[in-house]
Amino acid sequence: MRIAGVCAFVVGVLLSLAARGTAQQALEPSVRPLENRTIVADGRHNAFASLAHWRGRYWLAFRKGTGHVARDGDLVVLHSQDTKRWAQTGSWDVAGDDRDAQLLVTKERLFLYINSLDQGGFHVSVTFTDDGHHWSEPQPVYRPGFILWKPVVHAGRLYAGAHRPGAAAHRLAHLVNSRDGITWEQISTIRAGQGESETSLSFAAQGRVTAFLRSQVTVGGFILESLPPYQQWSQRPAGVHLSGQSVYTFDGVTYLISRLLRYTPAAEAVATRAEVAGRPIDQATMVYTYDKGRLNPYCMLGPLEGNHDSSYATAVRDGDAMLVVYHRSGHEYGGEFRAKDSADLWLARVPLRPAKHAP
Repeated sequence: MRIAGVCAFVVGVLLSLAARGTAQQALEPSVRPLENRTIVADGRHNAFASLAHWRGRYWLAFRKGTGHVARDGDLVVLHSQDTKRWAQTGSWDVAGDDRDAQLLVTKERLFLYINSLDQGGFHVSVTFTDDGHHWSEPQPVYRPGFILWKPVVHAGRLYAGAHRPGAAAHRLAHLVNSRDGITWEQISTIRAGQGESETSLSFAAQGRVTAFLRSQVTVGGFILESLPPYQQWSQRPAGVHLSGQSVYTFDGVTYLISRLLRYTPAAEAVATRAEVAGRPIDQATMVYTYDKGRLNPYCMLGPLEGNHDSSYATAVRDGDAMLVVYHRSGHEYGGEFRAKDSADLWLARVPLRPAKHAP
């Protein structure tokens, strides 16, 4: 397998007094990941993964199809003790295009949430295992028309962002929770009618929740915050592009992993997607740290070269590092996503920032 990749510390942010919002970062490669290798590369489109560590094994769920927008994706789950030798434990063909796998670990169970696009509409299903060998039959959860994104455990309950795709004015994002992982209920609307998409959650002291929200209207995403009972939300621009993002906290340091976009000429985060349509673009995967309300580029998994569909990263802790799984397509984006294209899954071992530097 190929060993490749690069980590990058950002050494500067280009700011223009005449520009609106945050300008595109200038990247200076500095530190390499401890490891970066392909783990699934079979000529199919392997993407949109979820990684978990449960009962002494690593569990990897992902979509396998013929292309990014092909409507033939199924979900596959592999397991491994060392991340080098993987065995398949199951596959699911629920309905239409099954994608955006979400694994959730609890003390008793490993849950797998499946977001399916069938006949133009999304719906969410869940299957679970208590022993790693036998899985329950998938059953529907939450509401038709929604995608359940990156569920987490906080204070004995399960929480997630659930967003409704569609036209910008039709879109919205809910904060939802569950006691058993099967019955999910809405707590509040995080935001609505402004192109809402994937929404990842991070909980902190006093129950404060931070929602990192992808926008389908602007290049940059948004950061929203709320305190219990989570009925009121404050909002500010994230300053960077967010898509397929995931959030983790290790030793008091919060990391967000997202797709990185570099436009030529550089695009402001507040620019609309319509304004930058047609510009040359490069893609990679970026690990950010989240300090004092700001996302700071920490480690780039690349290369940032070519418009290859990338990211939808997922991570678990591994000692003083984290294991990050992300995908990268075999061909450049050519004006429309290919119905037939290959994508490989990569695993990178990224060093954690020392806890003494945590804010």
